[in-house]
Amino acid sequence: MSVELHVERGRIRRVLPLADGVVVRTETTTHTFPGCFAFPGFVDNHCHLYGLGKRLTTVSLHTAASADECIRRLSAPSTTFSGWVLGMGWNEELWSDRSPAAFALLHAAFAGTPVVAMRIDGHAAWLNSEARRACGLDVDDLSVLLDADMDVIFKTMPTPTREEIKSMLLAAARECSSKGITEVHDMDVDPLWLEALRELAEAGTLPIRIQSFLRAQHDEWDEAGLLPAGGEFLRVCGIKLFADGALGSRGALLLEPYADKPDTLGIQLLSVEEMVERITRAIDAGWWSVAIHAIGDAANRNTLDAIERARAWEGGKDMLFRIEHAQHLHTSDVARFAELDVFACVQPTMQVSDASMAVARLGSSRQADAYRWRTLLDAGARLGAGSDFPIEEPGPLAGIIAFTERKGTERITREEALRAYTLGAHETADMAYRRGRIVEGNDADIVILDRDIATCSAEELRSTTVIATITAGVVRYQHHAS
Repeated sequence: MSVELHVERGRIRRVLPLADGVVVRTETTTHTFPGCFAFPGFVDNHCHLYGLGKRLTTVSLHTAASADECIRRLSAPSTTFSGWVLGMGWNEELWSDRSPAAFALLHAAFAGTPVVAMRIDGHAAWLNSEARRACGLDVDDLSVLLDADMDVIFKTMPTPTREEIKSMLLAAARECSSKGITEVHDMDVDPLWLEALRELAEAGTLPIRIQSFLRAQHDEWDEAGLLPAGGEFLRVCGIKLFADGALGSRGALLLEPYADKPDTLGIQLLSVEEMVERITRAIDAGWWSVAIHAIGDAANRNTLDAIERARAWEGGKDMLFRIEHAQHLHTSDVARFAELDVFACVQPTMQVSDASMAVARLGSSRQADAYRWRTLLDAGARLGAGSDFPIEEPGPLAGIIAFTERKGTERITREEALRAYTLGAHETADMAYRRGRIVEGNDADIVILDRDIATCSAEELRSTTVIATITAGVVRYQHHAS
């Protein structure tokens, strides 16, 4: 919208129509953006801030077209962590050779230097012999580690210093701000990172708001003695669980076997009973939100079953439940999202990047059960959107494009896509009462764009530029034309 906004103490006090452009007046400064349009600040409601910071400071393997190329990139790292070389983002789907021999190449390289390379989805790790030796693993085993088997890596690798962690988190937050993001929902947060985030928030250096969902798969929040905590820029609001793994590494739990590996249904990381036990213990401790990763159709069914049982508890009636990804859904489970008041927190750009892999893993006949955005909305479910960065790039505009330009019947409208990245995303953290709309009394979290993305053409949407990002009334990012 073209609008003049008066902002005091980080809140919108007056909203006045303008014929053209955007003007934002604070107590001390007036910002003028001729020919631009104001929208509620974008939210990425499922991401890994520390992971993005690590990606920005470690070896990127995201576009590597072979195991050889991965090894070449790992051979010249810009930084190491206490002598370990870390890489992120390999994807064997991009390689012409995906044989065990290709994975064996890493074992012969880097004598004396431990190397750990994480798959693009974060659910598989590729280690060289030195790293396996340091972790107490069989050095002759050439296989990658999947999901829970990776825990030994995290227990063995050197811990970054507080200042290193803060530097990574701040780099990630600034990257988000440049994309028009004013708030993220940070998933699977380690208590160690939380302390660094608190220091950044208290110092006033965070350019975005952070809703933290703490690591809970192995009761990490309980062992650290952490409970919900409020704050303007850092809010500890929930816990994060995993029902299954990822589709690419064949860890997503399916009702029927994988099309390209018929001897497996995937990996169950938590049973229904285990999820119920963790949820009810969180309820008793005072947590009000639980986010559960579920990608496969069997994992989504198990998660809905667990939530249904938890809703029967007195304390579970008002809990905010989210299923992260909700990627593959059996038709009989779709309506349960609305019936159980469960948010579907989806990542639209994954439908684009995973398209060929999803066909390989599931076969053509099961594609109708994948990424069911239109079906969920029509069934009364509420959607929030994110990217799952660093697996995907942070970028709500790309997500809106993916939502609205998808082929087939699951495409959603521009208005619905915008809502999923603004008001709808805020609903998934119970903050829609003060964010997600440009109205008097709401927080002044605003993105300034050079196009009216509510009405512009698809071609114009693809070339839209973030001109400025304003969080709590302060310009945190401003585009400078080259």
